[in-house]
Amino acid sequence: MGALHIVDHTKDRYHALSISSVWELPRLRSARALVIGAGALGNEVAKNLAMMGVRLIAILDRDTVEMANLSRSVFFREADHGRAKVDVIAARLRDVNPDVEILPLNGDLDEVLGLGLVRQMDMIFSCLDSRLARRSLNRMCEKLGKAWVDGSMENLLGEIVVYAPDLGPCYECNMTALEKRIISDVASCRVIAVRNLALGKVPTTSTMGSIVGAMQVQEGVKLLHGDFKRALIGKRLVVNSESNDIYVTAMDRKEVCDGHFRFGTITEVPEFRASVTSAAEILARFKAETGQEGSLKLGREIVTEVRCPKGDSVEVLGKPVRLLTEEDARCPVCGQMRILETTHAVRGTEAFASLPLSSLGIPSWDILEVRGDGAYASYELTGDAADFPETIQKSEEVSVRSKE
Repeated sequence: MGALHIVDHTKDRYHALSISSVWELPRLRSARALVIGAGALGNEVAKNLAMMGVRLIAILDRDTVEMANLSRSVFFREADHGRAKVDVIAARLRDVNPDVEILPLNGDLDEVLGLGLVRQMDMIFSCLDSRLARRSLNRMCEKLGKAWVDGSMENLLGEIVVYAPDLGPCYECNMTALEKRIISDVASCRVIAVRNLALGKVPTTSTMGSIVGAMQVQEGVKLLHGDFKRALIGKRLVVNSESNDIYVTAMDRKEVCDGHFRFGTITEVPEFRASVTSAAEILARFKAETGQEGSLKLGREIVTEVRCPKGDSVEVLGKPVRLLTEEDARCPVCGQMRILETTHAVRGTEAFASLPLSSLGIPSWDILEVRGDGAYASYELTGDAADFPETIQKSEEVSVRSKE
């Protein structure tokens, strides 16, 4: 008779998840998640993902910790004041679960988030407080056909929405005319002086952060398991804790919408890197492959030059318009507001066409499209992938159980 082997499940971190009838532990343990926003919601979403033991959490934010964050964000301390939020939360998440790899991304999503990285993610969570940032994320995910889960809150009111390309409306489908006008103003050069005014900054509570963040992760895990039927696709879940009311509203998809655009076949190019490759080189490859001249789409409006109105100086800036500050636009010599030259495409004849793409505000591991007369190509700056954790680039195959 063989020896009796007793397993002590109290020493197994993931035992409760392994016996779950709704979640598959191998699927969770191999998942890569992107959390955009490291405030109250981002803290809660990242905490839940870390406790589940997902393979990697990439968390992006451009802000530093303030004392005002401490009443709503579980990972921040008084001693963290002035530190980058993503660095603080990365260290605390490693304490929560050393099994999880954490990738902090410090900066604005248009500035540091390349589409090649987004393309590798299994779950994407928006914990943003800006309409403009949500629109940027929406367009990124639409281009790649990636679903994302949005959360928002104000006082005791919270909302959770799942956006899945082709299966329901996108974020822009249900934007009001006023919201579009606000975004248009903030994304333009006309309001540089108020660039840093917060859009959507609202009073929030720690309790709603916990509720909304938890429900976001639950929806993300549904998508991870192929449970599209029961996910909140095309629906808005409203949690009104003031009246203890929870309800779901439907949203309509518009067939004609500025947010609807999908990349075709993406060509991975190992020799392309944002820090060394120029727009001219990409256009040259396109011409060699198609025999056509093309226009390289940058995916964002870029300030290419700022000129002193007195003609004293010209500076090549290479910065997304929506990140431009008043200090950037003002001439350091005469103090006047400088004249801005912007573009969203490169034809190859411009002086800046030979500059590295990073000089034009293009992030590492991005994907750029080129359009010609009847020809099209999308090129990934795959050489940049080597600068990111290997866990993002490779994943074990885990079967998905689709739930009808």
